Amino acid sequence: MDWWQRLKKNSLAKFGALLLMVFYIAVIAAEFVAPYDPYASQIDGALLPPTQVYWADQSGRFIGPHVYPTTQGAVNLETGDRALKVDRAKPSALRLFVKGDEYRAFQVKLPLPTRFSLSEPKFEEVELFSGIPGNLHLFGTDGGAKFNLLGTDEQARDQFSRLVHGGRISLSIGLIGIALSFPMGMLVGGISGYFGGAIDSVLMRLVEVLMTIPDIYLLIALAAVLPVGLSSGQRFLLIILITSFIRWAGLAR
Repeated sequence: MDWWQRLKKNSLAKFGALLLMVFYIAVIAAEFVAPYDPYASQIDGALLPPTQVYWADQSGRFIGPHVYPTTQGAVNLETGDRALKVDRAKPSALRLFVKGDEYRAFQVKLPLPTRFSLSEPKFEEVELFSGIPGNLHLFGTDGGAKFNLLGTDEQARDQFSRLVHGGRISLSIGLIGIALSFPMGMLVGGISGYFGGAIDSVLMRLVEVLMTIPDIYLLIALAAVLPVGLSSGQRFLLIILITSFIRWAGLAR
């Protein structure tokens, strides 16, 4: 536990570990943390800036944090600008733990191959866990206005919701890769070191062959083989699964 003692003495390391823990908790509970569906578009809401939070109404009376419905206006033909249209007659209060879009938390779906073919492979999405249904979100509004914490993209989708859901893929890639490659590398390396002799020579030659495969060409080949109907998350997962069964060679050696 010497690493734990060093971690407790290093303030920057503790801050980094805490921040990383917050990130992982947020992406694991992405459906709860994200206020909106990451694939849902808002009407006239493309490329909106972060929603401004107000504390007082038009008369100056304090009513707490709230937002107003905001949309993109018509394009100015002379300047090319689009003025924001803010409907100040319909304030929506900001709240914690609000009901919104329905979701299934912790749902697990994997694309499994049903036909093995280099020319026309076929995958079918299999649901391993149906998830926990819910509609409670960490924050949101109690009215018709949207609270876009980081604005919207060119397709009028909430940037913060997409960031949280996308972070689930980014942060899980390393864990999945290590979980697959580390045991395989330890197993092959342990067998090679324990028996030695001819077994060691054969296994190490196999390891060296695998280590010579260039990553870029392997990824290009996988991109060509995988079907186009997969989502970005499913495609990333399959690529990590396949490459993990090759990248264990360095650990074994």
